[in-house]
Amino acid sequence: MANKILIVGYGVAGQGLAASLRENNEEVLGFLDDMAQADEVLGKLEDVNNVIAKYDVENIYFAIPSAPAKTFRDFVNRIEKDDVTLRMLPRDYKTISKQEVNINELTDVDIMSMIGREPVKHDLLASKKLIEGKTVLVTGAAGSIGSKLVKFLLTLKPKHVVCVDWWENGTFYLQQDLGQNDTISYHIADIKSIERISQIFAKHKPEIVLHAAAYKHVPLMQHNPVEAYNNNVWGSLNIMRQCINHGVKNFVLVSTDKAVNPANVMGSTKRLAEMLLEVMANSHSKTKFNAVRFGNVIQSNGSVMHIFKKQIEQGQPLTVTHEDVTRYFMTVEEAAQLIVQSTAIGKNGEIFVLDMGEPIKVIDLAKSLIRVLNKPIDIKITGLRPGEKMFEELAYDDKSVDKTAHDKIFVVKSEKPFDHEDFVVHMDTLIDKTLRYDITNENMISTLKGMGFPIKD
Repeated sequence: MANKILIVGYGVAGQGLAASLRENNEEVLGFLDDMAQADEVLGKLEDVNNVIAKYDVENIYFAIPSAPAKTFRDFVNRIEKDDVTLRMLPRDYKTISKQEVNINELTDVDIMSMIGREPVKHDLLASKKLIEGKTVLVTGAAGSIGSKLVKFLLTLKPKHVVCVDWWENGTFYLQQDLGQNDTISYHIADIKSIERISQIFAKHKPEIVLHAAAYKHVPLMQHNPVEAYNNNVWGSLNIMRQCINHGVKNFVLVSTDKAVNPANVMGSTKRLAEMLLEVMANSHSKTKFNAVRFGNVIQSNGSVMHIFKKQIEQGQPLTVTHEDVTRYFMTVEEAAQLIVQSTAIGKNGEIFVLDMGEPIKVIDLAKSLIRVLNKPIDIKITGLRPGEKMFEELAYDDKSVDKTAHDKIFVVKSEKPFDHEDFVVHMDTLIDKTLRYDITNENMISTLKGMGFPIKD
């Protein structure tokens, strides 16, 4: 028996899709469209529930490629009938004839449609001008952001990309994916090692360093503050000092929105790395130091979407820590492009953030995902985790964020002032203790609180 299908969008895409479906003996009941008028147009998008009831709709195919992301998300959440199958942005019969959508088939663009924001496109010409013919070193190159960054860099015709990561398996898979040639090399190394990192810098003489290596999982770092400090603070300082020692022209620190008014160990260590970057920028003019702050990178390891995917694959409920918890979201492609773009436009010491629209409730993302997948999936509220904030921020003060030449990238200015000289002395003293493990995890948290970070237990 043919499926009863309702198509959203009476434009070229919708009518082409209808023709394709009918050629395959599917029953197209008609269309929804807010602008067009025709016998086949059964109503506007807001009439979807009435049309479903009147025509006993079984499948809905959304076919308005030009629709704003929020239009799609609002439409998805408007549908009341649970057993209606929804296909996202169908392109042809082959794509939408499957019995169900697989979670692994959802792209960043699909998920951004649910969130209600279109991915930001950057100035690739400026990025290519910066990278072409240069040697670029990437730390954390095997991670989800680092590996995407490496792949993006390779499209910009660099002289050489130096991939540095301590994660052997991840580096192996990156090498399997990209291969071995004169343009790329792979190095197993710990960013905390002065000797090993210096050796790599001396061999390859990078002109640009993109520092994506970090411990980032909030609850895990909350219970391992000494290791969080060693890696995120000392490791970052080691890379920055190596840049100065080896004449690197540009350094970019990949930071996080959790570094703003940090309520957890991870955010505190990333803020300390930002502060060290400010010190380096003010005292060493030959290397340009910049940082970029990210929100939740959708497809990165450990992100909320990454967790949701695993839970769906295992038939588990989607876990949300609180009904009101909100986050900023961006795609991994945006993250990679923002890192390079900030290198191109930044002045020494500047921190950049991306215009990521309004923060989204995580529970709304979960509901939209369940609707799109058309599966009987529950949502479980688990309670805020240690150190987790209800809301994230991109700057200490919204008034301190200024425009740049790129209308979707903003520079953060006038962060909280501090004494640079005393700060570096204090950091070096603390680093000496943590590297020798002459400090307990409890004392580490107390020390961070003493620095003014309102860490939640």
